[in-house]
Amino acid sequence: MTLDLARITTDLDAMVERDDEAGFAAGMTQLESTFPVVEAGELRRRLPRAKTSWLLARPHGAFDERVPAPAIETDYTVVASDGSFILPDRHTPARFYLINLGKVVLRYGSAPGAELSAEPTMYYREDELYISNQVRRVPVNGAVLGLKRAVEELRVAAEVALEQPRPVLALQDGTLILWSLESQPDFVRDWVLPRYLETLRALRDARIPVAAFISFPASSDVVNSLRVAVCDYPSQGRAVDCDHCRGLIPQGRVPACDWVPEITDRALFEQIAALEPGERSALFGSSSKILLSYDDDCRILFFYLHTGTEVARVEIPRWLAEDRELLDFTQAAIYEQCQLGRGYPSALQEAHEQAAIRPEERRAVDRLIEEALARKGDVVRRSGKDASKRGRFI
Repeated sequence: MTLDLARITTDLDAMVERDDEAGFAAGMTQLESTFPVVEAGELRRRLPRAKTSWLLARPHGAFDERVPAPAIETDYTVVASDGSFILPDRHTPARFYLINLGKVVLRYGSAPGAELSAEPTMYYREDELYISNQVRRVPVNGAVLGLKRAVEELRVAAEVALEQPRPVLALQDGTLILWSLESQPDFVRDWVLPRYLETLRALRDARIPVAAFISFPASSDVVNSLRVAVCDYPSQGRAVDCDHCRGLIPQGRVPACDWVPEITDRALFEQIAALEPGERSALFGSSSKILLSYDDDCRILFFYLHTGTEVARVEIPRWLAEDRELLDFTQAAIYEQCQLGRGYPSALQEAHEQAAIRPEERRAVDRLIEEALARKGDVVRRSGKDASKRGRFI
């Protein structure tokens, strides 16, 4: 059975029709006039008291700051890592998971060079398959394995970067904020976070900048803060209360935040702030709750960078944001990487290629396991569901 495309054609046409173009355009015009006059000091006073159900970005410095990409006038190195994994599978006879870490070192300047490699590790021992405390244990799968991969990616990047001549940038794909830890029990946090923060501290102590690159970001933290900035609800010392203001605003009055269109930060810095290629935005602090568990100087800030083809989000630890020399180098190196990689950092492209586990490689791992079990004299038994997927029949 294949997807019947004819049955969804009408829905597709309806989906792309916009009946709110006039309102959207008006909102963008209003936002264009509002953005340059946002007073960062007043906004910083409002944000800590604001009650919202969505994340807010806290500006560090002028809200509409634009910083051109500095030039790199010396030899430098970029280290990148990426990871992929094979999840534990209850339909197979062996309990294990595998993490494959791609490592890349790219050197630029008077002695250019490249080192590309991968580091696969299989985890199968009981204390590797489960995280336990005195009353509970959680299997390492899904979100938990994603967290372990993030820890290992950063560890590998740091180990390699520490061996390189300075200046060197440790680059990651995705985020430095361990978002999914928020929904995990405390003993899982204690299993993940200390090792992650230890690596950030090691990079800090060695003055090696580390950054995470997010292509085509969908976050709206800065736009959400603009809603707080334009809010005309606070009066007589009241705080912004986005969760309840609709029931308190007089009937017939249109709240000022209704003029802020539903757009991403990426659209804001493409169309309203209109960053030029190489320019970055102001620095913003994330209000993610998990960051309260980070060291103060390891809490994550971010900025938006025009790569020449898109506006990307770049995340960095606070200690890096406060070191202007390292911050300028980070911005310049990432921008140059994007020029070399046609919009996406070359080092991350190569790290992904090294890390990727292809379908035929996954099947090869299965065969090796079956052969190892057969040498022991164990007969491989698979679930009926798994067997049906391996051979279709009527």
